[in-house]
Amino acid sequence: MLRFFRKIRQRMLPDNKFSKYLLYAIGEILLVVIGILIALQIDNWNETVKEKAQEKVILNNLLDDLLAAREQSSTLILAEEQLIVDLIRALNIHPDENETPSSFYDDKKIAPMLWDFESNIPIIKSYAEIKNTGKTSLISNGELREIFTNLEISLDKLKNLVADRLTVQQLRIDDIAETQLNFIRIFNSSASQLSVDLSNEPENDYLELLKDPRIRNLFAMKLALTEDVLIFRRDLQNEIDLIITMIESELKKFR
Repeated sequence: MLRFFRKIRQRMLPDNKFSKYLLYAIGEILLVVIGILIALQIDNWNETVKEKAQEKVILNNLLDDLLAAREQSSTLILAEEQLIVDLIRALNIHPDENETPSSFYDDKKIAPMLWDFESNIPIIKSYAEIKNTGKTSLISNGELREIFTNLEISLDKLKNLVADRLTVQQLRIDDIAETQLNFIRIFNSSASQLSVDLSNEPENDYLELLKDPRIRNLFAMKLALTEDVLIFRRDLQNEIDLIITMIESELKKFR
């Protein structure tokens, strides 16, 4: 096409047909400009296609992580709920029971209350990766990006709550096991995977132990902290469920 314009130009200049030459020259320029614009449009389209493909991969990775986090979160919630029920029964303040039976107060039940608690936090590795690599902008849904930011804040708050409970555990509750229990008997409870001979070890009198106001208060403190953690775990679960629904909706647009 450019060769065509060149021949016309060479033919018109000797004939002094300047106005017609100018018209063709403008046409030649317009043709070049249109070609450049088309090339840019194709580049932009290719870049958009590439970004959409990357977004789909990111959303699928996030969905996989969130589904795993939801399953993990459900397990942690059940563990917190069971700990709360056991602590209430140990304190003999269950609203639906007259009195906790004496058979409840054995090593297998009480030791985990003293020693165990869930410290795990759901982890969403793929979000951390896209954040560290600056790819969060590839998520085209602005509301979804904002919700992920809020989820990150919620995870940090839960981490702090669990850390607070750990501090109370280490500074206060562990002291009971050290000074007022025959700790060896805990080795045959669910808090330990060891199997030892306890025939010569004196039994722990948990009923008598829980008459001590200090120990009752420490159990109550752990109960209060566990309730806070449970409430936050449930809220976090709702956030995870919401994001899963949003991502599944976004992925439908790629079909």
